[in-house]
Order: sequence, then structure tokens, then C-alpha cells
Amino acid sequence: MKLQDLVTPQTVIRDIRAGTKSELLSELAGRAAFQTGLDHRALFHTLLDREAIGSSGLGLGVAMPHARFGDLHIPLAIFARLGRPIEFHALDGRPVDLIFLLLGPEPATAIYLKLLLSASRALRDPDVRQRLRNHFDVPSIATALQDNALSVPH
Repeated sequence: MKLQDLVTPQTVIRDIRAGTKSELLSELAGRAAFQTGLDHRALFHTLLDREAIGSSGLGLGVAMPHARFGDLHIPLAIFARLGRPIEFHALDGRPVDLIFLLLGPEPATAIYLKLLLSASRALRDPDVRQRLRNHFDVPSIATALQDNALSVPH
């Protein structure tokens, strides 16, 4: 399984209107609950608990919240772009406009860990970030992630 395999019309959200980190995580948890059958409240609180350990704001306007669940057997990714950047307590202090949520099984599988690493690498690439900001649709996201995978050493 590769990152681009997780990009579908159901996993791409354009122009979320959340004004705070908490609102954003709740919206993402709702979307993930719908797709996985997991409880919205449990998803939301797990994401909040993970953020309390340390922000998943990578910097450069990108955040990658992630969590694992015993009842989840296949990783789920949700790609989101905010209509207006929000404060996310990112490492560089910049507001966030690109979000990549990754949920996986507990305990973590090798596939989940590879997806997490691949996503982190892709989102740190300035060309990928620019492409995602310019064209945020299923084919463009999948292509940006696929093109990046080809250039990342394994």
C-alpha cells in the first residue's frame, strides 16, 4: 500500500472552514468516523490526546495528525486544505493550511509506519507542498504523492 492509494474522493476535503485546531480535529474525526465506523468522540479525543503530547504541526503550513486504534485494520488517510490557515502550534510557529490525517491499527503495522514516514517526507518537500496548494483534487494529490515516492530513497 502506498500513500497515493489512500487518495479517493471520500478522503479529500477542500476548503474546511474550521477556525481552531479543536474544530479542525473534530471535523476530521467526523469524516474518519463516517468512513471507518469508529466512534466520532473516541476519534476526536484520541487526536486531542495525541496533540497534548506534542503538536503534529510539521511546520511550513503543514500538519500531520495521526493515531492508532485497535478496531481499525486498514490505514485511513484524509487530506484536507483549509480555506484560511489556523494556529496549530506547529514547530515553526506558522499557521497550518494543509492537513494529512493518518489513522492506523494498534499495534502499529509495518504498512502504517511506512505510510507515516512517506507522508512526512512528502509533506516536507517544497515542490509537493506547492503542488498541493495549487491543485487540491484527487488526481493532483495522488500524482504529487506518487511523484515524490519516486524521488525518495527507500
